[in-house]
Parts: sequence; C-alpha cells; structure tokens
Amino acid sequence: MIQFNINRFGKLARWSLTNDKKYHVKTFFQTLVILVLVFLFLTSITVTFGTEEANYRACSLAVIILFTSTFVLGSSFMFYSMNRKYDMQALLMLPASNFEKYLIRILSWILLLPLYFVATIAADLVQYIFGLVAGHEEVRFVISATMEMLGKMWSQVPADKHSTVVIGLLLLFLWFQSVYALGATFFRTNKYNWIPTTAIIIVLFLVLVWLSPDRGKIELVKEDSATDYVLDVVYAVWVMLNFWLSYRLFCRRQVIGKVVNL
Repeated sequence: MIQFNINRFGKLARWSLTNDKKYHVKTFFQTLVILVLVFLFLTSITVTFGTEEANYRACSLAVIILFTSTFVLGSSFMFYSMNRKYDMQALLMLPASNFEKYLIRILSWILLLPLYFVATIAADLVQYIFGLVAGHEEVRFVISATMEMLGKMWSQVPADKHSTVVIGLLLLFLWFQSVYALGATFFRTNKYNWIPTTAIIIVLFLVLVWLSPDRGKIELVKEDSATDYVLDVVYAVWVMLNFWLSYRLFCRRQVIGKVVNL
C-alpha cells in the first residue's frame, strides 16, 4: 500500500473528525466553563485584594499557560478521544496506511487550538459584560491584556536576537512534541501518558544539567557560536529520531497489551 494518498488521507480525516466530535465538544465546553470561572474570580472576586491591572495580568497568564501547555503537551493527546473499548481496533482496521493513521492522530491536537481560542473569546466577553453590569472601575478585554503582556516580553529581546529566539523556541516546542509523541505510543494508558513522560523529561533535564560544564550559569540570550549551531542540528536530529521511534511503536501497537507497547 502507498504510504500516503491525499484522497485516502482526506477520508481518514473526515472519519476522525466525526469519531472525535463528542470529545471536541466536551473539551470546548469544559475549557469555556473553566476560563469563565477563572476570569470572573480574578477580575471580580479578588478585585479587593489587588489592582485591576494585576488581576488582568493574572488572567493573561492563565491564557498563556493554556496555549503553551497545549503546544508542549499536544502530541500526548493523540489517543485521548479514543476512550471506548473498540476505538483503537476500529482505527487499526481502517483501509489506510499506518503512516496516514499516525499522522492524523498526531495532528489531532491542532484542532484544540481554534477551540481554545473561541472558548477564550467567549469567556472574555462574559467577564467583560459582567464587569460592565457590576460597575467595575476599569473593564477591559483579557485578550488585549494578553497581547500587551506578550508585546512587552518580546520587546525585551534584543532586535538582533529575534531570529535566534524564534528558532530556539521552535526547536524546543518540536522537541517536547516529539518526546510526548514517543510517550503516547510507548505507554498504553491514553489519558495520563504525559505524567510518566514528564517524569522522564525532568530526569533527563537534571542529567543534562549535571553533565553540563556550565551548570549554574543560565543565559537566556547570548552570543551565537558554532557550538550553538551544532546543538541546533543535534536537537533537530533528536526530534526526528523521537518521531521515528514513536511511529515505529505505533505500527507495533496492539489492541490488547500490558503497560507499554513493546
């Protein structure tokens, strides 16, 4: 079978959207309710404990954490919607290649981003209208406060380091995605595979810090060097290796198994 066919992949995508509809609807409303409660709590209930500006900064931080954690943990969600007994069996029996099935599952988290964005806008409107009705002195949109916070953070980066920071963040996010994709296919548990994967990442980070000759020195922005470019290549290869191992484990995945897929 040809590994990738655009028509077959399109049919697989439609099947996945239909099959995951209930999960996406539930996720949207869960996120909406949580954001509404967080926004109202920070902008209304805690208004007497701090300034309006500080409360909106806290709301902005909650939004940033939501989207950042989704970018980092996204690939670990690849089987979250498949919680019924025969969902995995149905996926494995579909008339599509393993590569197409793996690709559609690992990209499924991307659909969460627009859902979270719409939920954020809706929750923001609720807190804005509630603030006007309640007669708060300073009512503003959380989204505008979030953009302002991100703008200030970006302005603190030197102009000649923008490309370095972008490439570094991109590699970092891809590395996290590859590690969590490997964890999602290595551990059989669908819902909480990110927990042991996170533990492994922490241990790996501690080992790297311990082996580093410059441990104890942390520089967020430093001069580019040949070593930095070599490290970028190493991390890029590491990312590809993690995704390849994840794909191989997906191809070996069995409907009935133990703790890990080996």
